[in-house]
Amino acid sequence: MAALLRLDHVKKYFPVSSGIIRKSFASLKAVDDVSFTIEEGETFGLVGESGCGKTTIGKLLLKLYEATSGRIFMGQSDVTRLKGSDLGGYRRKIQAVFQNPYASLDPRMRIWRSIGEPLVNSGWPKRKVMEKVGELLDLVGLPANCGSRFPHEMSAGQRQQIAIARALSVNPTFVVLDEPTSLLDVSAQSSILNLITRLQTRLSLTYLFISHNLQVVRFVSNRVGVMYCGKLVELAESKTLYTEAKHPYTRALLASVPDIDPESTREEVVLEGDVMSPIDPPDGCRFYGRCGSRAQVCQSSEPVMTQVGQGHTVACHFCKSA
Repeated sequence: MAALLRLDHVKKYFPVSSGIIRKSFASLKAVDDVSFTIEEGETFGLVGESGCGKTTIGKLLLKLYEATSGRIFMGQSDVTRLKGSDLGGYRRKIQAVFQNPYASLDPRMRIWRSIGEPLVNSGWPKRKVMEKVGELLDLVGLPANCGSRFPHEMSAGQRQQIAIARALSVNPTFVVLDEPTSLLDVSAQSSILNLITRLQTRLSLTYLFISHNLQVVRFVSNRVGVMYCGKLVELAESKTLYTEAKHPYTRALLASVPDIDPESTREEVVLEGDVMSPIDPPDGCRFYGRCGSRAQVCQSSEPVMTQVGQGHTVACHFCKSA
């Protein structure tokens, strides 16, 4: 399977400033030297606590942020250097569905116009736009007559279906799904997850699925990357990660998922200490202050991603290479 997208030592630092003249005095290292590939046709899950950098990676791929350093490739094309018409072509290939569908839809626009706006901007005549919008509504399971409604007249799940239809209007090959089910009830979550799974098969789409919900990520993802404080700390196939997690942070995340079995003997992992600040963090492992297995080497030397199994890499001094 070929790599559709590749991140190569990508960093995104935000300047931190203060005072009347807003003088920068430090950098917030939101994404710090992250590398991974997303294979064509797969769903790559990205998980971690709030503020770990997973949404920033999505915005870097969408070119909403420019990388501080490193390279992002789509095929052989260096995305970080695209300009003009080449950049416009890239942006048609990659679209996004965000967390809050109501915030991403203009409340003054009728549904057909929200979905059709990318086509209008591409020069489509109104008659063909209306036909295409009807096809897209049918594709996501909504009746054509809802095109004349406004977003507030639709349920939260239906608004997310509309956001998905709009993302698909320009026939992308890659879609960033940033917490697409987090604001929905359980029934709507299930419907949206089943929808994006069907669409992936039907349209040969590739997904980056960003979420803090580990059960949802397990359901939809082929491979999963775990982020902590701007760093990728573990990467593996979904089944492997959920059954053979190596990094202590990953194990703590999995232990936090509620277990409905009253007789379960699953290991309880309790994290102590505070999350390290991403503003000029010290040398060493960023999980050092919360890790129960830490040693002196963890404080002085930053661990690198090491292969511990087939397609399984971990950034931990105590995980032996395969």
